[in-house]
Amino acid sequence: MSEIDEIRRQMAQIRHDLHQDVSSVVSGVTDVVSDVTEVMDWQSSLRRHPYAVVATALVAGYLIVPRRKRPAEAALERVQPLAASVLGPPAPARPAKKFRPFSWAFGMIAPLASQALQAYAMSWIEAKLKEQIHPMPEDGQQPGPRPGQYPYPAPGRFR
Repeated sequence: MSEIDEIRRQMAQIRHDLHQDVSSVVSGVTDVVSDVTEVMDWQSSLRRHPYAVVATALVAGYLIVPRRKRPAEAALERVQPLAASVLGPPAPARPAKKFRPFSWAFGMIAPLASQALQAYAMSWIEAKLKEQIHPMPEDGQQPGPRPGQYPYPAPGRFR
């Protein structure tokens, strides 16, 4: 019986070693999967460092996207030699516009003033319409509640 017991002991040892090997491989694979998931998860990076990720995206977009010529500039480059041969030398370029602080300030303030004027006009019109709907007494005071009446109408069926 000793030989059979020895074979059973070896089989139990092999099962135990196999179980340990499988669990170590599974834990290793789990660690690798979690590491890869963490590296590939851009949303966690965005949550941890939002400003850095957005700045990196802006810089990458600026560097990747090529600057293209405006259509007018491209057409001008094609037509300019033909125009020079037909019309002669081009006219001198106009001087650059000067910075004018008063017109700049007017351009900034004019829309705000326009909106304020419109808001005032609308509130004035509302007040006039309310006067037409609910005329005030001649003395200019609000009429008080009559004896036995509530100052405000009751909601529902108790009016």
